[in-house]
Amino acid sequence: MGVFVFDGDDTLWMNEWQYSEAYANYFSYLYKIFENKTPALHLIWERYFLIESELYKEWGVKRGRVAEAMVRMYRDLNKRVKFEFGKDMHSFKHEEQIRKIGDQPFQYERLTWNPGAQDVLRTLRQEGHTVCFLSSFDKEVFPRKAEFLGLYDFFDKKNVRITEFKKTKEDFIAVSGWKNEYADLNHEWYAVGNGESDVRPALEISERWRGIYIPHGSTSQYFRGKRGMDYWTSTSIDHPRAVTINSISELLKVI
Repeated sequence: MGVFVFDGDDTLWMNEWQYSEAYANYFSYLYKIFENKTPALHLIWERYFLIESELYKEWGVKRGRVAEAMVRMYRDLNKRVKFEFGKDMHSFKHEEQIRKIGDQPFQYERLTWNPGAQDVLRTLRQEGHTVCFLSSFDKEVFPRKAEFLGLYDFFDKKNVRITEFKKTKEDFIAVSGWKNEYADLNHEWYAVGNGESDVRPALEISERWRGIYIPHGSTSQYFRGKRGMDYWTSTSIDHPRAVTINSISELLKVI
């Protein structure tokens, strides 16, 4: 039998697109506000993500981090425009709209399960495996998101864990019930996710842990841009106890 620890966002359902959509809407909105006074996009992009990466240290993945970073960037840009063109264009209405854009990644009502994900979970449970859920997400929003997606149709609540920061091996130990090298010798242990931080911490626990990596490119500060030969995907994970698959529907073929 196996114990499987699944990531949620961009593994069981796609969520990164909501972040990228929000970024696209935000940068477009800045150009509508400042028009010909706006600096080049790559300068705005670099400055924005510098601000957001700093906020990660305090906020983690909590709701509001993106909105706050966007507002701070807007204020920065307004100062630049005021210095260069002598015009103060700041507006609290702008900030209100920007915060709405920054909240788009938490519109969980727009999420749908990835093809095959529910079938894989259902099959694993029917075969007697233990399935666990470990996600980096806002703890206050998560209960509503879980209810909307019907998460507890597939995971027992005792096997669900949420962290608002980067996953650690202690998170994997807690959610999986792992005790030591000699406990449950008949079990195999797997970490399943779309980013290396969804897999590597578990591989540090013991040689009995395996990784199943389903790469999906992300703008997140947690997943910094390693690229493969295919521009659109991340590279395969480089670890002897991890395999890379193209989609979650392939999972049952590699265990």
